[in-house]
Amino acid sequence: MKRQLAGALRGVRSTGVVAAAAFVAREGCGYDARVRTPRAVLILALAAAGCGARAPRTSGGAAARRDGGEPPDAGAVADGGGDAGTPDRDGGQPDAGPTADAGVDGGTVAPACTGDTLDSNRNRLLQSYYEFLEAHAATPQTNGLDASNVASALDVWTKLDPSSRAVFLTLTARMQGSLLGSDSSSMLSHVTRVYRIAGGQGATATNPGSCGGGEYNRMLMSMDATLQAAQLAANRHHGARQPNGRYDISDVVPTSYWRDSHDLGGPHSPFDLSDETNAGAPRGQTQYFSDPASTRASSPLGRQDLSTLVDPYALEMDQDYDCPHNSNPLCTYTTYGPLCMLEPAEPGTQIFTDSYGSFEPDWQPQTCGR
Repeated sequence: MKRQLAGALRGVRSTGVVAAAAFVAREGCGYDARVRTPRAVLILALAAAGCGARAPRTSGGAAARRDGGEPPDAGAVADGGGDAGTPDRDGGQPDAGPTADAGVDGGTVAPACTGDTLDSNRNRLLQSYYEFLEAHAATPQTNGLDASNVASALDVWTKLDPSSRAVFLTLTARMQGSLLGSDSSSMLSHVTRVYRIAGGQGATATNPGSCGGGEYNRMLMSMDATLQAAQLAANRHHGARQPNGRYDISDVVPTSYWRDSHDLGGPHSPFDLSDETNAGAPRGQTQYFSDPASTRASSPLGRQDLSTLVDPYALEMDQDYDCPHNSNPLCTYTTYGPLCMLEPAEPGTQIFTDSYGSFEPDWQPQTCGR
């Protein structure tokens, strides 16, 4: 492939060409929105490599996949709002929050919130978000929700704008279909609570709001030590398959997996480590602390709606739908092809479905015991 690229690009001298050639030689035809070079150069590099226009589609889906499928042969060796509370100030792991074997406010967790399924994990985490708002959100978060205007997890869902609901549905579907290589449990089952669900900036019932924005179109959560360790391993192993024949964390489709981020912008502050999926359209990306016992991890996050929150196991996730890293599932995109190539205009929700199967857009929550 390197010889092909060298011949195709001979005589052209620019930083963009070097970046494109190096990327394609290293990554093959996988989509990556991090390389920003002239489109003609990208097309030339792709043509030399014999690349197609899109990643393969799957007939399965984020919700349906449980065993992770057969892994590919080789992995890449690569302030806002009210007070947010302080889950933990001693550098240790925060409380687990409502889980399948723990009661909700001392009660019994309903069957709708037990087990490692997309439905039960969504119900459990929506309940945890309601409880966080109830305990800590004295003023509205940017999605308009606070302790004074929601009465239950079901009420939270009803009052979230469509953009925020789409963010929740697509991110939880991606995490449910991403499995830990150690025991095939889903990433989502290791998320212990939700702190913030944000759609586009200025989103309303009829407007999805901004397509991008560093504090929007994402979720802020808390994870357990098992998921933190699995992400750290995937990062350090560069996504390579391990001796047990599995990836540290596989992706929804068997041709993808989680690895260290190639984002030139680096981790989102205050986090110091970032992972991402090898497959894009959209590409999942997480931000977290490499060492939960560090001073950085034990300091306030200083993030929108969560300025005073201290959680060494805090987790941020979004998905990049196009070349400029826009992350709103309800926006329409064109530069979601390999190396930012133009594709037919499609909403983010359709791009997700084309690549990873249904995210169950008509899902409705059930109560966890309240």
